[in-house]
Amino acid sequence: MSLQIGQQVNAELLRQCLTVRQRLGEGTQGEVYLVDGPGGEQVIKWYKPPQATDEQRAAIMLLVQRGPPQGDAGRRFVWPEDLVTVPGNRQFGYLMRRIDTKRFCELGYVWAHPKVQPNFATLCRICHEMCRSYRALHRTGYCYRDISAGNLLFDPQSGEILICDNDNIGVNRQSKCQVWGTIEYMAPELIRGEAAPSTETDLHSLAVFLFLLWVWHHPMHGKMEYEIRAWDLPAKKKVYGTTPVFVFHPTDNRNELPNDPDYATARKRWNYCPGVLQEYFLEAFMTGLVNPASRVSESRWESLFLQLADNIIPCPACQAHNLWDPASPALTCWHCRRPVALPPKLMVVHPGGKNYLLLRDAAKILRRHVDPYAPDGETVIGEVVRNPNNPQVWGIRNLTASPWSAVMPDGTAKDIPPQRAVPINPGIKIGFGKSSAEISP
Repeated sequence: MSLQIGQQVNAELLRQCLTVRQRLGEGTQGEVYLVDGPGGEQVIKWYKPPQATDEQRAAIMLLVQRGPPQGDAGRRFVWPEDLVTVPGNRQFGYLMRRIDTKRFCELGYVWAHPKVQPNFATLCRICHEMCRSYRALHRTGYCYRDISAGNLLFDPQSGEILICDNDNIGVNRQSKCQVWGTIEYMAPELIRGEAAPSTETDLHSLAVFLFLLWVWHHPMHGKMEYEIRAWDLPAKKKVYGTTPVFVFHPTDNRNELPNDPDYATARKRWNYCPGVLQEYFLEAFMTGLVNPASRVSESRWESLFLQLADNIIPCPACQAHNLWDPASPALTCWHCRRPVALPPKLMVVHPGGKNYLLLRDAAKILRRHVDPYAPDGETVIGEVVRNPNNPQVWGIRNLTASPWSAVMPDGTAKDIPPQRAVPINPGIKIGFGKSSAEISP
């Protein structure tokens, strides 16, 4: 039974009466309605009879009672807030907050051009927030089970995200569910029937979605898909499940991109990706396809997108944003093809590894740059400044309450007190407590 405009429905735990105001749409599992109640305008998803099972009701109640992950990462989930029922009807639905669809959109709206294309900085934020939210979900013991472009909305201007359709979330390797995923995003072992949805299968779906965001193309859509006449379920199972091959596989060309103009965008956008991002995708769609335990983790993706965002530099000729790759000695603008002069760099070695930071004018050094595990990672601890008496001389000002240690190129050691600056000269080494850094040209 569909709901009628003006009909009253009940929010069970909140003990509130809601009035149906508008039908917003319909999906495979149910219909979506705008409702009014004491909390203002909200939305309910009303399940169709085949999906309104006792198991689904119990799953929704568990999500409502346990709530989303804590913190900012959890608030990005448009989480079920209550079970919604109608007296005398075995169907049910769940209540959730309303999404501002004028601001947030799916990836398809960017592809079709009604929405502006995110720049690299915004794209990095979208990917970082998405990976952080799914990591928070997995750490609470849940798996999402249906990561796809249709379930993530983002603001193409700011990069803020919202994750919707959370009613299929369940306890990792325990909860039963009606949905195992969207086949284009499903892990090969799921398609082959060798495994059930889990955090490991979520990681494959996440990598597929990240690839779509950057390359605007599916990682398995190459010659195999191009040469299939009937794109039916058996064909999809072959391409995604039984014989999946990454389109940019360096040695296996069975599924390389066809020589067709329709694939030109994918080639171009793949070349926009810096080498380190390409390496992560190669790992995800080569090793990760055959070894689920070795898939790229959410935390590694998070660190990568933070690093990419830290090293965005505008082209002085055309102002296009470029992503600097630490493995590349030089940078050519992707847009105008002119060389981009690079500023000095700070190479930081910390317990978690090594990362680089371009020392651009007014660049900020954050706590996470020198300590990736610090709880106050976004705290500014230093900034690139000019000498007020000689604007040609640059330095890194210490914005902490403790002195830094520095070793000059000639081996001389000195302290850098708070509010003082260490000059940006190649070869200078700086100590930040648990980590150390060196300035390079």
